[in-house]
Amino acid sequence: MQDCNKNNILMLSNPVAITSTADSLLSDTAIANFQQILKTQGYLYLERLPDDFDHLVFASKFGVLLPHKYNGEYVFTIKVNPNLGDRYPAFTTSEVEPHTEGYEYEHRPLHYQCLWCVSPATCGGGQTLLADGYAFVNSLSNEEREYITVYKFEFVTPSGSIVKHPLYDVESGKQPIVRFNFSQLRRNSDRTLNNIATRFLQFFNDQKIAINWSKNDFLIWDNFRMLHSRTTYQDRDRELKRVYLRA
Repeated sequence: MQDCNKNNILMLSNPVAITSTADSLLSDTAIANFQQILKTQGYLYLERLPDDFDHLVFASKFGVLLPHKYNGEYVFTIKVNPNLGDRYPAFTTSEVEPHTEGYEYEHRPLHYQCLWCVSPATCGGGQTLLADGYAFVNSLSNEEREYITVYKFEFVTPSGSIVKHPLYDVESGKQPIVRFNFSQLRRNSDRTLNNIATRFLQFFNDQKIAINWSKNDFLIWDNFRMLHSRTTYQDRDRELKRVYLRA
């Protein structure tokens, strides 16, 4: 067993333990139930799925599959990759900071992100962490909530360019969109923004839930709502598959 750093996780995830067959999990009744769970809590985590379960078909029940920009394919492998690791921490063994996916784009970000586990880290690390961005927004004062809704703030993209978005976008569609990446948000000259962003980061650390991966587990979350991150690990054979969806 390899040694691995583990974060002090304050709250456990709420998985759905599966005892049904692969076919029954794709029934209309089952999918409707899973969609309701996703809508209610912002994520759905299924444990101990059978080996013959088709994760990609299941993922497609929640939205339209989007191709990844890296390879143009629907399914992307999340594993240590030196060619991508220089720009994207997801492809290293290091910690990934709390963020929403697609903050760096001018257009609307993807709505749902799915992961499933091919091979968990044998060291016990590499946990996916989630926290509810809507809950943080609701904790703000009326003035603070208006501030992050009305004004657009600068985010630095991985290529070094700048995009501008509200932290809480209520004009891009029927559902509000939270955008966040603490280190890539230009905030030092804005004391109000810096205060809110620092509290947002602390909120994540206080309220995060942990996904402790095992083989075949499946996770989907609402990227308009949830922030995610990852703990460090040492096992370079850890492998997840990733799918993006739009509603």
